[in-house]
Amino acid sequence: MQKNDIRLYYKNQLELGYALRDYIDAYFQNKVQDAELEEKIFSVIEANKSKFYKGDEIAQKPKQILGKARLDILNSIISKNSKGGEK
Repeated sequence: MQKNDIRLYYKNQLELGYALRDYIDAYFQNKVQDAELEEKIFSVIEANKSKFYKGDEIAQKPKQILGKARLDILNSIISKNSKGGEK
């Protein structure tokens, strides 16, 4: 697996948070294109909803791992896809 690849399923919040963090960091380093970032992030979150969300909010552990800047990107991807941008 290449450094900028991301699996679809994770066994816990910790692994999920670090995988999302690393993938968004690859985007910041121009190793991932916009469309690819949006598609992969949305797919991973959809596949791991029970680990990513607690109620209607993002769970505390992923929030802590991601930090504010990455969370802003994540929230914009989620809201973009939930407003009808889904395929």
